[in-house]
Amino acid sequence: MRTSVAAIRYPFTMCDRDRSGRKRWYVRLVVDGKNKKRRIRAKEGSEAWVAEYNAILEDLRSSVVARPKNPYVAVYSLHWLISQYLTSAEFAEAKPATQIQRRSILLRIARESGHLDCRTLTRDAVQAGRDKRAKTPGAANNMIKVVKSLYAWGIDAGHVSHNPAEGVKRLKMGDSTWKPWTATQREAFKAAHPYGTTARTAFHLAFDGGLRRSDVVRIGRQHRDDTHLRIEQKKTGRMVAIMVTLDMAEALDTAPSSGLHYIETANGKPYSEKGFGAAVRRWVKEAGLPSGLTLHGLRKADGVRMAESGATENEIAAKLGHSDTRSASIYTKGADQQRLADAAIRRYTEQSAPQNARAGQSDEKNSIESGPKKAGGGSGET
Repeated sequence: MRTSVAAIRYPFTMCDRDRSGRKRWYVRLVVDGKNKKRRIRAKEGSEAWVAEYNAILEDLRSSVVARPKNPYVAVYSLHWLISQYLTSAEFAEAKPATQIQRRSILLRIARESGHLDCRTLTRDAVQAGRDKRAKTPGAANNMIKVVKSLYAWGIDAGHVSHNPAEGVKRLKMGDSTWKPWTATQREAFKAAHPYGTTARTAFHLAFDGGLRRSDVVRIGRQHRDDTHLRIEQKKTGRMVAIMVTLDMAEALDTAPSSGLHYIETANGKPYSEKGFGAAVRRWVKEAGLPSGLTLHGLRKADGVRMAESGATENEIAAKLGHSDTRSASIYTKGADQQRLADAAIRRYTEQSAPQNARAGQSDEKNSIESGPKKAGGGSGET
């Protein structure tokens, strides 16, 4: 007689159902900090199922790398300083997105160079770390920034007396991978995704609202009043108020979601940030547009549009939720270049136009004066 799996609780198992309603069983175990999941394909309740379960579990457990539960970290090592910082009040006060970024960078540094004495770390060592990341200038510059913050805190805490990241030059950034969408690309996307689709709603939240992906997946009907969308940005923690334009109002009013969130999956659940990124790539492909276009490119297109319409850096920073005007200056400089270049071209074309007109009149007069003369009396000409 077969015994149901549900009647006997097997550790580390989970199940779901496929589109036909058939149950599928898995063994799931954390291996080296990552969830590993393998499916049991034998028939549920059979001896073969139990045997396959035991074999999968044993295989997963054998792949776990044995590590000491409490590894020793030497006092005043770089690893020790990082550990102290990650438990500090200053780190706890940072924005969640900042914490995630800093923790990721610092833990990598701890793995690579944690044995070094934090009190004698040199500028050359920080430069070497920067150069190691030279292929990704953004990552290299973020590393410098984080190490500088770590040591600034360490000095205040009395753990170190110098900051080895001071004076380390940042690498030059190449062209941004977040290309702003052109007007033609935006129109093509809207033609492929009419009002009443999730894709169209997301488009207007990013382009007309200037929202980041992390806020597009969070914003909902509870954030809207008669005239504005009001939300605290996930990245910066700043509260922003976005005026609801006519286009955005139509997109929000026709959004197909049934819950509070404007952007939901086909199952009525809010998107994760990564899942939403995949959805945007799919919508871009459906519109026949290049694969490099991203949601952040719509936000950048919003910045370009504002700059070209004459918006100031402070106005752009307020709309996009920047904490200062450095990022906004990127848009205004590009727009100012075009505006100044256009003005220069108009100036010399307007100045040259009267000269051309006068030259034309002079040529016409000379042409008339040099034309055939009428016959005069006594000339003897016939």
